[in-house]
Amino acid sequence: MLLNDIIDILSSTSGSLTDALLKTKVLLHKIGRKDLVTWVNNELKGYPDDNVPDYRIVSTEVHGQLTSIAWQVRNYLLPIQHLTPNQQKSLTRYPMTSSLQIIEESVKHYREKGGGMVRNLPTEATAAFQKAMQAGVTVISAWCELNMQSVENILAEVRSRLLDFVLELRDVVGTEADEAQLEQKTASVDAGKLFNTAIYGSGNTVVLGSHSTQTVTITNAKGDIEALVSVLAKAGIPDDELSKLRVVIAEDEQNGLTPVVSEGKTGRWFVKLLGRAVNKTVDVSVDLVSSVVAKTLADYSGAP
Repeated sequence: MLLNDIIDILSSTSGSLTDALLKTKVLLHKIGRKDLVTWVNNELKGYPDDNVPDYRIVSTEVHGQLTSIAWQVRNYLLPIQHLTPNQQKSLTRYPMTSSLQIIEESVKHYREKGGGMVRNLPTEATAAFQKAMQAGVTVISAWCELNMQSVENILAEVRSRLLDFVLELRDVVGTEADEAQLEQKTASVDAGKLFNTAIYGSGNTVVLGSHSTQTVTITNAKGDIEALVSVLAKAGIPDDELSKLRVVIAEDEQNGLTPVVSEGKTGRWFVKLLGRAVNKTVDVSVDLVSSVVAKTLADYSGAP
């Protein structure tokens, strides 16, 4: 069974997370929850911007190459205490947007041959560190070295969270269920709530269905932008995001694209909104975004 295959991969420390995610994508399609594949796609392809889950925030140290008349140092830990708090934060916290395959390969290389990952800083950034140097010392270049333990932790978090979801799902469908029974058996449970609780750690769920703590009624909004916006406004999506949504839907439709959460400018808008919900920079839950917003957009576009 597909669920067992995913569990077997995730239960083995040598199992490929990329393979497990690809199979999870197939699983979500089989159980009729294509609206949940955004996280899977982001982990497979990489995140489109810096709105990443907390477990992808990696700690970093600033290093540089120094020179003077008498000596040269190729790798020096640069002081940053003279910088503003925001500047220090941007230099010591790095949102890891790379695909999981790149992260897996980088960690494997680190384990076998040493070395690590770096984030190169622009040449003009050296001026900020030059202020803390003694007279006659020049900062030639600067970069941020990623904490490889933090990078490895991304793999552990993805493995653990995904395993929690598939184990919970298998408890629902049973160990003997075949592929044909998956959709039927998962229909009796709020798979979206299981997924979001396991992946995002969200307990205060606001989703559709009988297990919801709040019910949001999705009316027939097919092709009706006003009905779409009205539903999302009642669900709590802020006005600034709804204004952006109007624009991206119009641009996608003008370019012959269907406004859905998986592609085009509408898809990128959805991913950014989901990222804001994860990082709590917008007052809506992850569950509401992944369920209500995704379903309402599907209703509007007539997507299955």
